[in-house]
Amino acid sequence: MIGNNIKTAIVSVEQIKNQKTNKLLMKLLRNTATVALLLISTNIHAQLNPFGNMYFQNQYLMNSAMAGTNTGWNVAAALKAQWTAIEGAPVMQAVTIDYGLLKKKVGLGFTLYNESAGIFKRTGTKISYAYHIGMGKKNENFIDLGLSAGIVDEKIDLYKVQGDLDDVSISNFNDRKVNFDGDFGIAFRLNRLTLQGSLPNLKRFLKRDLLRNVADRALFFSSISYKLPMSSAGFTSVEPKVVYRAIQNYKNIVDVGANVNLSENKLFFNAMYHSTNSTSVGIGTLYKEKLSILCLYTTNTSDLYNYSNGEVEIGIKLKMGK
Repeated sequence: MIGNNIKTAIVSVEQIKNQKTNKLLMKLLRNTATVALLLISTNIHAQLNPFGNMYFQNQYLMNSAMAGTNTGWNVAAALKAQWTAIEGAPVMQAVTIDYGLLKKKVGLGFTLYNESAGIFKRTGTKISYAYHIGMGKKNENFIDLGLSAGIVDEKIDLYKVQGDLDDVSISNFNDRKVNFDGDFGIAFRLNRLTLQGSLPNLKRFLKRDLLRNVADRALFFSSISYKLPMSSAGFTSVEPKVVYRAIQNYKNIVDVGANVNLSENKLFFNAMYHSTNSTSVGIGTLYKEKLSILCLYTTNTSDLYNYSNGEVEIGIKLKMGK
């Protein structure tokens, strides 16, 4: 009897140890999976639905060649809240400053970007240099070339972690080095026609970022737009635009829409349809041709219709030049 009881006790102890080990393994796997899902979902959604004000209000946000296209200072800020019905949903903020030197030949720019999603946060900053080559007798047409360099720091916010802070997957993630990268942009501004192209991740484009395999980030951006002046029924101008975006490990995206200015540019509307089956609609105002305020709403992509509502964004831009 005693021997049987000892055997039973030994078996029970082993079962308890196995249960604890299994729990620890499950916890580790769960935390690792959580980190992985946050990384994947954040990068996918940030690239599929970027800031909506980049299409018309602040084009420097997407293309470094557009820095300093106007003489003087331009200060812009944007805030975007995604999946607002979900706790810990992604929130994106960006601040840009660009300056156009006299004679419009050189532009300088600075960008500060921050994104958070649950326990995950990303902060990036870059500086830009643009050179604007004037064409024609009055230099009314331009070829714009821009180059940016900056850093991106990705961390897990330990204050938001609900679990074991000693998890190896968390410490390994936070121990990663800051990522250095750059952008290249080009634009052709030919009277009312504007053509643009941008490579937002040069490091990946040059195949020197093999250790940082981020899912679904932007690889290429291009656009064409044409501004039509109008002088009837309160319309000032209409600018249709088509955008093509290449995304890593995802189908390419096409955006089609237009910006409409009314009442001598004091009021404007814009809308963009995205081939991800989502739509961005915005309304804004321009005060004394200096302060621009834009409010945007973007519906979810078709894959997320059943999970959350859309996204809201506000963009502000202040011109301090002529």
